[in-house]
Amino acid sequence: MLHAMKNLLLLICVFAFVAQDKKKTIMENRARELHRVIGVKDKELWKKFMRDNYSKAMLEKPVKSNIETDEKESTTSATTESADQLEEKAKVFERLHGNFGSSKIVSIKNVKERIEMILENESGLRGDFTLTFEDQSPFLINRIAVEINER
Repeated sequence: MLHAMKNLLLLICVFAFVAQDKKKTIMENRARELHRVIGVKDKELWKKFMRDNYSKAMLEKPVKSNIETDEKESTTSATTESADQLEEKAKVFERLHGNFGSSKIVSIKNVKERIEMILENESGLRGDFTLTFEDQSPFLINRIAVEINER
């Protein structure tokens, strides 16, 4: 009986490790796909990515953006209340495409159940992307934060 319990415990630990590893792989794949899609200037592809990879809550959440100047003199904060949130989110993709359409991934890592990805374009513009995900499979994206900095 004790031997069977040890085997069961070992099997549970292995399953938990494999499940966690699968989650990390899915999260990283979604982040890499986000980078790939930003590189394409195709609004319908952006919308497809969002429908396939965003959680329901993320799809319905209004777009919020904060823009700060280097001097910290001016901060703009805007939240859209559009009936078509997907269209508003496509505008964000358009801005991201303009800044990072031909960027490369400098770093991508899993940190405390989220993905931190750094993109950099040819002119040295850097984007620090933080993606958080749902806790349960299929681990859809439920938040994306982007901080853009010049080198």
